[in-house]
This record gives sequence, C-alpha cells and structure tokens, in this order.
Amino acid sequence: MKKIVKTSITGLFIALFTLTSCSDEDVIGSKVTIYPIITVSGESLTVLTEGDTYTELGAKSLAGEQELEVTTTGTVDTNTPGVYNIYYTSLNDDGFSTEKRRTVIVLSKEPSAINLEGTFFRSGNANVITRVSDRLYRASNAGGLLVSTPNDAKNLLAVRFYNIDDKHLYIPYQENASQSGVAVESNIGTIVSENEFNYVLTASGVYGTALRVFKR
Repeated sequence: MKKIVKTSITGLFIALFTLTSCSDEDVIGSKVTIYPIITVSGESLTVLTEGDTYTELGAKSLAGEQELEVTTTGTVDTNTPGVYNIYYTSLNDDGFSTEKRRTVIVLSKEPSAINLEGTFFRSGNANVITRVSDRLYRASNAGGLLVSTPNDAKNLLAVRFYNIDDKHLYIPYQENASQSGVAVESNIGTIVSENEFNYVLTASGVYGTALRVFKR
C-alpha cells in the first residue's frame, strides 16, 4: 500500500511541474511580411549612342499598397562606349530588401569597321550570325551547343547581341532565349577580329561558365 501511495504522489508532482513550466513559456507569435515589388520606370534595357544624353527615370517600390523609398546606385558615362548597370534597392519595414537592375549600353558613334555576319563555329558547332543593323546582331546558337538530339535543339540560345566598339560585344539579359526557357546574359566579350570573338555566358541552366570561342 505504501508503494502505491508513493507512486501517486510522484505522478501528481510531475503533473504540477508540467503545468507550471508550460505557464511560464513565452507565447510564440507569427507575422506576415510583404516584400517590396520594384517596378523600373521605362525600359530595363536602354541602348544609346556615344554622346547621347542619358535620363535616369528611376523606379517605384510597393509593399502591398505602401510606397517605399528606392535607393539608386550606379552611373552612366555616355562619352565612353560600354555597358553600365543601374541598381534599384528597396527595404520594407521588416528589413527585407528587393533589387532590380537597368542595363545601359553605350555604342560607339563611329560606323562599325567590321561585319560579324556569317557562320561561326565552336568545336565544330555552327552559330549563324545575322546582322540586324550596324551594331546589332542575332545569333542562332550563342552557346555553341552540339545538337545531337531533339532535346538539344530545344536548348539552342537564339539571342541578340551588340558590337559595342569593334573590340567588345555584349549579350544583354534575355529570358526564354531557348525553346526550353533558358535565360542568359554574357560578360563583356572580346572581338578578336572579324573572324573571331569570345565571351562567357551566365545562364539559368544547361550552360556553364567556360570561355566560348567562335571562329569562322
């Protein structure tokens, strides 16, 4: 009988301790944060000719219906051909940030002295280049991909690119550049001559970051 009473008292002590411990715990709350959504005013890609005037149009940021401040960084020198990035950053009340980018390409004012139109090859894989205007081109296989299956063909990158100053070229960011939906952008690539150019791609899939060299 003593053993039964002892067990009952011990069980009661544990139950009381559990109730006391639970009552001392902090209440766990939850909060929903609304992330900023930035809308770039005007085009996210701006193409100018050397000497043109660049007008910064800015961006707007909303978190729900609340308009937030936007911080703008980056500059554009329209007297120097090249690629410039303007970044827009916005922070909500909970400290979460969002960033958007505008790319500005400044092309040389001089007529291009070279023509990149034609068929180039990377490891025997053809990339057909079509000239759209003096410094704007289209490429049929910007990754120099070997096409051996129907799935390979769906990953071909059909993109536009710019001859900046007869020394450099650039593929601006393009979504769905392939049938499979690959997004892609290049670094500022090098035009070695009218018969050779190279660049590095940053793609959402399929393609790595190796230097891609194309020759006639």
